Amino acid sequence: MTRHHELEVGLNACGVEVCPHASHRQLCAVASYLHRPGDEDEPQSRVGELYLYQLHPADYDDRAESSPRDRWTFAPCATPRHTRAIFELKWAPATLARGDTAGNPALAQADAGGFVSVYEVSPSTPDDDDTAGDDTAGRRPGSSSSSFDVAEMASVRCGGGGLGMATCVDWSPAFVGGGGEYFGSCRLAVVGADGGARILAWRESGDLEVVDERECAHDLEAWAVAFAHPRSSLGSNGGFIFTGADDAAFKGWDLRAGLHRSPPAFVNSRTHGAGVTCVAPSPHDPHVVATGSYDDGVRLWDCRRVRRPLEACDAADCGGGTWRLRWHPERRAIACAAMGGGVAIVDWSGRESRSIDEIDEANGGLESESDVWEPGSLSVAFRYGGHGSIAYGADWGWKRGGREDVVVSCSFYDKGLHVWSPR
Repeated sequence: MTRHHELEVGLNACGVEVCPHASHRQLCAVASYLHRPGDEDEPQSRVGELYLYQLHPADYDDRAESSPRDRWTFAPCATPRHTRAIFELKWAPATLARGDTAGNPALAQADAGGFVSVYEVSPSTPDDDDTAGDDTAGRRPGSSSSSFDVAEMASVRCGGGGLGMATCVDWSPAFVGGGGEYFGSCRLAVVGADGGARILAWRESGDLEVVDERECAHDLEAWAVAFAHPRSSLGSNGGFIFTGADDAAFKGWDLRAGLHRSPPAFVNSRTHGAGVTCVAPSPHDPHVVATGSYDDGVRLWDCRRVRRPLEACDAADCGGGTWRLRWHPERRAIACAAMGGGVAIVDWSGRESRSIDEIDEANGGLESESDVWEPGSLSVAFRYGGHGSIAYGADWGWKRGGREDVVVSCSFYDKGLHVWSPR
């Protein structure tokens, strides 16, 4: 294992997301969360900051793809954005196609005030190039980085009941495909501490609004939401989402008939031993979905049988609550932020085989488990114990680029942001 660089951010770090686009692969967004209990003079509050860093090899040169990649470093590249306490950040899977801003990435945020906000991340103009210099934490002598502006494009309140917190957000993948790299309109899904699930519409005009909701999607706080893979039998046109919550339920929802009026397509409340904290569809196998839980386990599901998803293989024990799961962009491995268990790299030796449609065509509708599924096994290949407190975020660095596995992770109370390689 090689630990390349670590730094301390301003507030408690609770999430990290590396930009998935090749044109902006160096950008790393970090979420933070601070609860101020309040007293006789001040009410309690939950505040946060959004940090943006550039991640690159210490000797990186854009003109030399063969340059050394044995050391990686962070450099702040935008002024920290003060906001409500952040539960989740998620990069849009395509870049913006809005007037003269085509090609800029967009970032969604779910926060403790119950809002979902969408930010545009754009290069700073020459007059604003000094903005990143306001925060020099983590900058190494001699390092260089570009400057970016993080501008709010839209925000809508979608939390309900109780504390009204929005806890997780995901972008519909339906607009990605056909060689297109830009988007003008799409949908997002969000869940909240009230147990509700909501669908948001993002318009080409830049408006963001709630278009469908189910206030009691779960009996307790909901922590996880994800759209089905667009190539799965469920995910056509962004028409299916998965959710998870403190009621230990993993649920699926068909959006075509309306989230507000239809019962869940499936409910599994027996498998997880505690709350479901994360749902992560595989980018490699369209019907494979990973779930994380407070029971320390990572599980895989075959979701072809929409009314009764099958657990693919025995769960992998990560040694702590599996708060966030991020699939490797090129192979069947998962970076897992395992809270008190640090960060784990989980490998899966199985794969999805032929689709049910292909099998139906081949043998008249007869199917066997071996035809559609090679379950393999889940195993913890590596554990990173370098954090000094609860690990709430982990992601793979430099998606769609670079020659080695690099992991970015963060921890809460010590405000740590680390970049490291497991081998």
